[in-house]
Amino acid sequence: MLRTFCTGVAALAFAASLSAAPEIEVDIAKQTGTINRKLAGVSQGGNAGSFFKPAIRKGLEGQPLPLVRIEMITNSRPHALYDASTGKFNWTKLDEEIEAVRKAGGEVIINLFGTPQHLASDPAAKVPAFTPPKDFRAYAEFCAEIVRHVNIDRKYGVRYWEFWNEPSGSWFWTDWKNGNRRFFELYRMVANAVKQADPGALVGGFGDNAQYPEHYAGWFRYLKENPAPLDFITIHYYGDWAGKNGTPAPQNYVRLAERMQELCRRELGRELPLFYTEWNLPAESVNRFPAAQVAAWTGYALAAMQEYGKIDGAAFFRIEHYRAPASSLLDPQGNRRTASRVLQAFAELPEQQLAVPVSPEDTAVLAAGNADAAAVLISRYAPAGDATAMTVPVRFRNLRPDAAYAVSIAQEDSTSASRLGASAPQEQSHRSDAEGNLTIPVRLEPFSVAGLTLRR
Repeated sequence: MLRTFCTGVAALAFAASLSAAPEIEVDIAKQTGTINRKLAGVSQGGNAGSFFKPAIRKGLEGQPLPLVRIEMITNSRPHALYDASTGKFNWTKLDEEIEAVRKAGGEVIINLFGTPQHLASDPAAKVPAFTPPKDFRAYAEFCAEIVRHVNIDRKYGVRYWEFWNEPSGSWFWTDWKNGNRRFFELYRMVANAVKQADPGALVGGFGDNAQYPEHYAGWFRYLKENPAPLDFITIHYYGDWAGKNGTPAPQNYVRLAERMQELCRRELGRELPLFYTEWNLPAESVNRFPAAQVAAWTGYALAAMQEYGKIDGAAFFRIEHYRAPASSLLDPQGNRRTASRVLQAFAELPEQQLAVPVSPEDTAVLAAGNADAAAVLISRYAPAGDATAMTVPVRFRNLRPDAAYAVSIAQEDSTSASRLGASAPQEQSHRSDAEGNLTIPVRLEPFSVAGLTLRR
């Protein structure tokens, strides 16, 4: 488990205690919950069309995809969804994409974002898709038509329909600088249209920077005065957003989520399902963070979200190469990068989470499994300048007595995180003692991830 850390709202006290000498203890006999694999989801990015590219599709083979965000569907060039000259939809690409995600075992969250060209209020704008629709009712009906096709006609059963994306920066919603009431009004109309098209669909939003809860507070207050469906909320956070002189902290995913849930409790009288529909360490920066730091951030954040327990899903941004070399799952040729390997290690943890009563400072540890097969994901994120590498004994308790175990250890650190390809674990053989104890040493650099599995 994680060490105790402060969320800014309340201290989350986990069972882990800090040891004087660095060590990790895993108690096979104590089960603590279930691994939420939807935290290892992915977000493609607007106009990416990742599932339409053979090299990217091939690179994703074997990668667990428990949750996939299809972004900007109402104005996505790769989908070519609507021809205004004929007034007809072309569902070919959207159907292909949904079926590809379903075939991979994932759940889709569809992002209703981007004004269609024929509804853009300012066709001369730099990006007309980011201007408000000139006809809100027509846009709401446009969204409803997508819902009807996906869930009524094709019966794909897509549950989550997310409204818009990062409006408060005035880039993706150009009118935000003039106030947000019109944005909230469009949400109300779209949410009602979605529910009319499919009463079983869940609608929410609005994928904004989680550091600005005041925008969500205004939204909640608007909806109290102008009731409309609200089934879940989505937020975004990147370590980059700490600022050029700030120190990014992966614990912020819990702090920001708890602050949002507190806002829900205060304004709505209840908590809501919450998703990070974009997250990562780099956002727009290039070469600011080395690959090992991206790996450590990814692993630590996943562990923090899992331990917190009130984040229903998360979509890592993004699948394809964006800006920073290590920030995506795949490079332009479809080769796997470090984030892909860390996400896979998390997604492939056994279902039953195990207790980790002891772990070092600046280290997040997740363990899962049973006495016959177990896995541990260890993520060390130690940004202090004086942090050094250390070898940590991982002590398993309550294994099978005097039993042989095959052990594999996969590392992401300064020597391995920047390489391309699948995980390359080191294979070992160990035997538990007469009381079912087994200790395996693992080397951890200040920024590193170690995935350890053992099987009888």
